[in-house]
Amino acid sequence: MATQATLHVSVAIPTYNGAGRLPGVLDQLRTQQNTIGLTWEVLVCDNNSTDATADVVRQYQKDWPELSELRYVFAAQQGAAFARQRAVEQAQGDIIAFLDDDNVPDSDWLYNVFQFGQSHPKAGAFGSQIHGKFEGPLPKGFERIACFLAIIERGSQPHQYVPQTKILPPAAGLAVRRQAWLEAVPRRLFLNNKGKAAGLASEDIEALLHIQKAGWQIWYNPDMVVTHHIPNGRLQRDYLITLFRCVGLSRYYIRLLGTKDWQRPLMVPAYIANDLRKLALYYLRRRTEQDWLDACEREHLVSTLKSPLFLLKKAGNDLHQSVVDRLRFPQRQSWLDRLSEAFEQEQFQLYRQRVTAVQSPAGAAEGPADHYELLLRLNEGEAEQSLQRPIVISPGQFLPVAERYGLTATIDRWVVRHYLQSSPEPQLHAINLSAASVCDRSFASFVADQLTQSFIPPHCLGFEITETLVRRYFNQVRALTQALQAMGCQITIDDVSFVLPPEQLCQDLQPNYLKFSHQLVQLLVSRPVVRARTQKQVSMIHSWGSRTVAKGIDKASMLSPIRQAGIDFAQGYQLSAPVPVTGFQSLPLNV
Repeated sequence: MATQATLHVSVAIPTYNGAGRLPGVLDQLRTQQNTIGLTWEVLVCDNNSTDATADVVRQYQKDWPELSELRYVFAAQQGAAFARQRAVEQAQGDIIAFLDDDNVPDSDWLYNVFQFGQSHPKAGAFGSQIHGKFEGPLPKGFERIACFLAIIERGSQPHQYVPQTKILPPAAGLAVRRQAWLEAVPRRLFLNNKGKAAGLASEDIEALLHIQKAGWQIWYNPDMVVTHHIPNGRLQRDYLITLFRCVGLSRYYIRLLGTKDWQRPLMVPAYIANDLRKLALYYLRRRTEQDWLDACEREHLVSTLKSPLFLLKKAGNDLHQSVVDRLRFPQRQSWLDRLSEAFEQEQFQLYRQRVTAVQSPAGAAEGPADHYELLLRLNEGEAEQSLQRPIVISPGQFLPVAERYGLTATIDRWVVRHYLQSSPEPQLHAINLSAASVCDRSFASFVADQLTQSFIPPHCLGFEITETLVRRYFNQVRALTQALQAMGCQITIDDVSFVLPPEQLCQDLQPNYLKFSHQLVQLLVSRPVVRARTQKQVSMIHSWGSRTVAKGIDKASMLSPIRQAGIDFAQGYQLSAPVPVTGFQSLPLNV
């Protein structure tokens, strides 16, 4: 592998849920021609995907050609701008060539990227010629909007994009000098977003404007040819109108970024007046919309007119959220970087803690079976020499940041996928679910798909959902638990303190287990009145077919009151400490 000083090109592929699209791009990259003497690498930058993107990349890594390297990079914050920034920071090449996961380069694309970079040392960025490959028929007049879908066919000769034209290439097929990006582009762009739902677009144009304003040239190179695969859904009216709305709402920031500071107070009223004129002319020419292209044009004009107020509101919200995040998560960036490294380098570790039957002798055929709760840890470093065990971080330290930035659903799926690939002994192991997974309509389908690929029977896979989430998202929890139980999975309602009545929990959700909160267990151990009331509740729970678990058992003296209350299982350090899943060894029990 070449060092950073000698690496010529890094091909960066930002992707979100691209497991089905990546193979076409990677297959074409592994067969690039004319690469003798060229040192290069490929980085797949996973933008917090919830599908099998990481598995696809690691499968390709097993037989990737030795003349280059295929690397997996993880971008914790969702949004194309964050993924590109992460790729730039992790890349080792002098030139970074971007491909989307639906961009298939020609066989000599990489060679032409390198050659153009060598012959144009003042070019900070240069874009490809991009042809479209469409699933469905093109609507009449499509050429009017082709550039909005990153179809770039601007002649057979290279030319420079000069600032006066206000035209720049898209990020698809774009090559940038790493030096130019790091020197000119802010680490966090203003137009960062999590997709069209945010109402924004053009973050790639924002980055290029920063490079252009820093004195670098931007070029078009027709020899770099890319084919953009466009599904039929992107040619539908609703998608295109949303796209034009996002481009329009982002337009004022792009306009002002391309002007000098002293010009901006003068330009804003001039732009507004011109936009009003364009909209008036549109209505004079077209009293009624003739087709969906007219609807797209109208949406673009109206959204452009709204853009100043929309962006002003966004700036205020960003400032407020930044202050809140600094107060709540003062080390948020370091944790995001740390979590990115954990996904990239497989530094998460599954632990498990035994849930022990306390009402029947261990091993009795008629008694309830012991099972386990799966716990997640983050490996921090090498094993301590004195203790001969790795340094680990508990989820309480990193999950708040993960939840704030939308990583918990990805983490939940990582746990499910890795447990089902670990082939443990056939005993129930329960996985804690976040609010993001509870509200994810595709999560049950994901579990079903993973079970079909695993040797672990469904009854050995369980899920724990807290009473708080049940109360907050009752309909979603009910739909999810019904789907999971239909597959044969087990359901536990965790941290039960009977904020919701037991009949609602048991009759409506029909869980296999109710796990009592640490606070409730402490009360029933110390107060006979609470213990007597809990005993009645346990009896009702048994009548509905569910079993009960007491958590937080850290003293031997707690076991007798737990048994008196009729609780079936107990969990805590007094019985068994969490241990790594890999060994499947449990500490001696003291029941």
